[in-house]
Amino acid sequence: MARRGRKPIGVQLVEHLDGSERAKIRLKAILETLSGERSIPDVCEELGIQESMFHRVRSEVLQTALNRLEPRPLGRPPLPQSPHELRLVELEEENLRLSLELKASEVRRELAENLPRLAKPQHSDPAAEPGKKTTSRSRKRHRKRLQQDTKHRFP
Repeated sequence: MARRGRKPIGVQLVEHLDGSERAKIRLKAILETLSGERSIPDVCEELGIQESMFHRVRSEVLQTALNRLEPRPLGRPPLPQSPHELRLVELEEENLRLSLELKASEVRRELAENLPRLAKPQHSDPAAEPGKKTTSRSRKRHRKRLQQDTKHRFP
């Protein structure tokens, strides 16, 4: 089966890129080692660098290429906002927060008006009320009332 289309030109694609000759030579060398055309020691000798440096540069090139191939949002990136637009957004957020606060305080006011006994603290123990002295008789009456209330609530 014969292949159709253009023949692959491989490493020669580097010649069509914008950049210095030195950078193009290094990129070609990296691509040749990746394709198995040349060995790493030969390339390092040609470039005049140590193998560890070659591995570091090759990793950086591949990482940069990989980062560039990551998916990105479609369309143009949003333009930076002017200080006036930023202030407008802040004021809108504050307006929303204050509106919610106002609604919550209105609900609390309605509850206080419609259910006044919830707004005032009730003392379950008469001795807890300030300025009142308790006697054993008043404590007994209080206990009896509590027992009757619990019977009515939980039959």
